[in-house]
Amino acid sequence: MNKINGSIEPEYNPIFGRLVNSEGPEVEQLSGLVAYGLYKVAKREWAADLRRRHQRGPTPEELHAYILTWTESRIRGLEEQAESVLGNFATSVVEDNTPKIREDALKGTSTRAIVLSIVANALYTLLLIGILIILRVSGVDLLSILGALSGK
Repeated sequence: MNKINGSIEPEYNPIFGRLVNSEGPEVEQLSGLVAYGLYKVAKREWAADLRRRHQRGPTPEELHAYILTWTESRIRGLEEQAESVLGNFATSVVEDNTPKIREDALKGTSTRAIVLSIVANALYTLLLIGILIILRVSGVDLLSILGALSGK
């Protein structure tokens, strides 16, 4: 904790601010949060190794020194790893759901196509019946005309 203006301010890990842009788009924030999680995994491994070798946890000075080891290239590596993790996750979600997506798409397409076909044929039939009724009311005998054309 730092004492600023008479109040105690908590110390925040500067790595979080370097990885997570809270003002950026949500996708970038998510990627930064995953990168920060990867950083915390690495930090935890480092602390566990220190505990195993020295039978004690890290001192505040050692924690500070550890944070300083995170150079820009190591940060970029975390960001790239986070993007890879998210990309692999997205790919697995799509692959796992592809059969269901395909089934839903085909089911919806075939059912809709059948319904549209029935409706179109019904409208066409009603149109033809309407034309025949109009011709009959107008005094046109379509059957006589067709008979004459066929030579009967």
